[in-house]
Amino acid sequence: MAAPASSVSAVIAALSGNLLVTLVKFIAFLLSGSGAMLSEAIHSAADTGNQVLLFLGLKRGSRERDADFHYGYGGERFIFGILSASGIFFVGCGVTVYHGIQSLLHPHVAEVGVVTFAVLGFSFLVEGGVLLFAVRGMLKSAQGMPFFRYVREKADPAAVAILLEDGAAVLGLVLATTGILLAHVTGNPIWDAFASITVGLLLGLVAIYLVVENRTLLLGRAAPESAERRFIEVVLARGSVADIHDVKTRQLTPESFTFKAEIRFSESFVAARLAQALPADGLPPTREPQALHGLAAHLIRALSEEVDAIEADIRRAIPEARHIDLELEHVAASPQPVSARPMGVVAHVP
Repeated sequence: MAAPASSVSAVIAALSGNLLVTLVKFIAFLLSGSGAMLSEAIHSAADTGNQVLLFLGLKRGSRERDADFHYGYGGERFIFGILSASGIFFVGCGVTVYHGIQSLLHPHVAEVGVVTFAVLGFSFLVEGGVLLFAVRGMLKSAQGMPFFRYVREKADPAAVAILLEDGAAVLGLVLATTGILLAHVTGNPIWDAFASITVGLLLGLVAIYLVVENRTLLLGRAAPESAERRFIEVVLARGSVADIHDVKTRQLTPESFTFKAEIRFSESFVAARLAQALPADGLPPTREPQALHGLAAHLIRALSEEVDAIEADIRRAIPEARHIDLELEHVAASPQPVSARPMGVVAHVP
């Protein structure tokens, strides 16, 4: 399934902005020799590479399902999300922290001038603009849902990655500017080194969060609890269904869920459908198999139509329900009490 247009737009905007900022920061580092500025340049370079990976993931994940992958390629987004987060950790965090430690062990005073602060200001404007663009896109997609709840439960991982990377970039710029300014005022380069290490650790936290989030989606996290409750409510709202259990859900992507459950039709519903097909004089003699076949065909068609109607109700109530698997429960001649059923009843209508 295609990724949301807002996610693609956010990735392209972030990629364009970071590419420009990376070039400017490296030029500023060559002019100043600041460790914090180098950390910021590495940070932006890592962000640029990571956003290329996110863009590839969105494109590959939007391919239609085929004979090899019946549920589509949505999982590609999570694979590339993990690759992107690994880049943030090893390049953004690892290199930045290493450089900060080296600056502590071998301190030197950076040459700071107007150009350095002009670059930081320019970078802040670009990174801040990209961050605002990402936030506005998420607010629009949330459609009234609380922002942080939307980010946790429904936002596309690529959009979350952009939000966190740009947020870390803006905060990193503030830290880098503070470190450079303190080093310049005090003449002590230790502030520049501390700023570099702090930016690196911040990137490490962002990377760990993104790895965990993409891992859970790749493994097949259950749909949000609210969606599962809604699924059960819609099924039980049909007067034909007496029982539903063994409910299982999975998020294929943030925009598509799969639902599976076992249902039992009520005896009154089945009896009513049979009565519609019975002739006025009652059941036919058993020696007329053709008549019995007609009754069986009518009952099968009635049950199939009811399952189709239930699935249609589910899709209207839960637009993300892309795949629905409803199985008919086998009912023994003497049904067990609800509490004794081995599957464990999720919901029950008396």
